[in-house]
Amino acid sequence: MSESPATVYTGAKVLVGDPRLRRVEQVELRVADGVITEIGPELDRTGAEVVDVSWAWIMPGLVDTHHHIWQATMGALTSDFTLDDYFWTIRRNHSTVHRADDVYNGTFGGAVAMLDAGTTSTVDFSHCILSPDHADAGITGFIDSGIRGVWCYGFYHQPMEAPHFHSPEERYDDARRIKSTYFSAESGRVRFGVSPTESARVPFEQIIDEVRMGRELNGLVHPHTNTRARIGHPSDIQGWHAAGLIWSHQLHSHCNSIDAADLKILADAGAAVSSTPETELGMGLGPMVVTASDRAGVTTGLGADIQANNSPDLFTQMRIALGAERYRYQQPIVEERGTSGLERVTLRTEDVLHFATLGGARGLGLGDVTGSIEVGKAADLLFINTDTPRLRAVTDVVNSIVMHVTVADIDTVMVGGDVVKKGGRLRDDLRTRAVVALDESGAYLAKAVQAHGGWTPDKPEWMGTPAEHHLSNAGV
Repeated sequence: MSESPATVYTGAKVLVGDPRLRRVEQVELRVADGVITEIGPELDRTGAEVVDVSWAWIMPGLVDTHHHIWQATMGALTSDFTLDDYFWTIRRNHSTVHRADDVYNGTFGGAVAMLDAGTTSTVDFSHCILSPDHADAGITGFIDSGIRGVWCYGFYHQPMEAPHFHSPEERYDDARRIKSTYFSAESGRVRFGVSPTESARVPFEQIIDEVRMGRELNGLVHPHTNTRARIGHPSDIQGWHAAGLIWSHQLHSHCNSIDAADLKILADAGAAVSSTPETELGMGLGPMVVTASDRAGVTTGLGADIQANNSPDLFTQMRIALGAERYRYQQPIVEERGTSGLERVTLRTEDVLHFATLGGARGLGLGDVTGSIEVGKAADLLFINTDTPRLRAVTDVVNSIVMHVTVADIDTVMVGGDVVKKGGRLRDDLRTRAVVALDESGAYLAKAVQAHGGWTPDKPEWMGTPAEHHLSNAGV
């Protein structure tokens, strides 16, 4: 097979290396066969196509570390929901009327929406697997979108009158089938993982088996962990640790009720965490983990979580995390000593940009592949169009990326050198297919949910009571 011609991009300001280093340089990039092969001020252009992008800042593609992509079929439905509202409506009702086609449409359409927003890698916590057909639909929708990342087989069992799976073992066999069918290679654009059921919902012996499936199948283990305080219940992480279930290839999501002992366990094991600021603050899960985990030496990432609630835009998540964590840690100092008592802000822009790029890539186990602009890494790139007064008179590019850039400023998106967005518009084949898919499933589900109380069914009285608290501690 002949190699594709190289392309040299010239004239742009490039965010080189770990965003925490704030290295913005006027350099050229050489991309060949989907990989960044050279970075420098004056590259050899022999045999290469030269593209002038002097209008752009080039930054690494964003990495989302927690997403239930299938829920793009229900855009913004849960925007005014509490966590109990969400669990009752989405997890226990609307998931059960999703056909395999709807899981495909939501996953494909939602992943394309992520590409449009500049996310080039993600992890899909796919927990609408009602049957083997639903599992096939989830992974094929993910692959077909062209996004990079990890697809996680979710073991959550929906309450249904006539379920397809009748035991955890049947789900384990299906996970083995998915792994052998779609993941014969361990180094492709899409890799495999598992997402265990929340600890409070099933016997702990089942949690042990589900987590061990991740090790058996050499996949990322991506659970909802310590999602919110549960009076009388031990820490998920400390329980897992006591059972020998914590190891490095794990990405723990939410972690709002985590403490220093939990963080030390994760740091010592080399495991990672993911925070989803918009969902966690909006649905009342509790304080975010990002500052505490980062200070404890735990790899930290950000996610947009659910398109049933949030947009897939990580620029928004960065700004929410920055503002919320600054308030949380700075306000006690201000109340005690006044604003002059602050020696520095809690988080800086380069911190949250790191979480949304290289930190996230490391959490997915892809830190050597993506997350930063370095020689040898995949050409997962965003070209930000600076030809707007919103991005002019700029004193600091990193600050402006975090505080000022919006999805409207993303001109070009590449995944492994493949251009999926250019001139501010998604590639036509992706855009058209995604719109048709989401519209089709949206129309079907609008009718299907009527038998389940409509889009916003009333919660039963037992929801949220102490006796049934474990049922609402479901993560998102």
